[in-house]
Amino acid sequence: MLPYALVRSRRRRTLCLQINPAGELRLLVPTSTSQSAIDAFLDAKADWIKRTLNRLDQAPKVPPFATGLPLIYLDEVLHLQLNYRPGGATVKRDGLTLSVVATDEGRARAALEAWYREAARHQGVARIIHFAPLVGRAPQHIRIAGQKTRWGSCSAHGTISLNWRLMLVPGALFDYVVAHELCHLIHAHHGPRFWRELERVMPDYEQRRRELHKRGAQLSF
Repeated sequence: MLPYALVRSRRRRTLCLQINPAGELRLLVPTSTSQSAIDAFLDAKADWIKRTLNRLDQAPKVPPFATGLPLIYLDEVLHLQLNYRPGGATVKRDGLTLSVVATDEGRARAALEAWYREAARHQGVARIIHFAPLVGRAPQHIRIAGQKTRWGSCSAHGTISLNWRLMLVPGALFDYVVAHELCHLIHAHHGPRFWRELERVMPDYEQRRRELHKRGAQLSF
């Protein structure tokens, strides 16, 4: 039997098994659940546990957040230089080296994300300026966001939101999202007219779209 953390709760009515990305098991059960019921539940879940742990074991490992970590920046690869010391956090680029000074890892990650957000803002404005005349529409506002499941969005009021993590994919895919959201200023749906408009602006949009969908799992540092 694999080790697991057992959490009893008066509010629970059913048994629930969770496995986190590190492969650690957590079992949530009603307060009165007997050990025999827990054992039977785990036995019934044995195949699922094995499949899930195998899948996690085969998944690409996230490299440690440390000096030398490669960081995607559109079509470039930068290399992280970390320096932990007291004081405010700073981020500075020198060629292909990105130096981050902070008191600890949490503040270093926050400073790095803020730097990427600002870079995404500049890139987003520049690419919207490029594509807006081709589409024939321009947004009312541009917003840099950090959505977990969306690359971008276009509101009914004409605000285009771009995910800062677009800086972690090639520039051609950043351009795809910009063109996609600008076309939503004309067609606020994904019907045939929308895709025809996007194809007019970006004839190879389908190839870029497929490639972007493959990149989701890689977006972290």
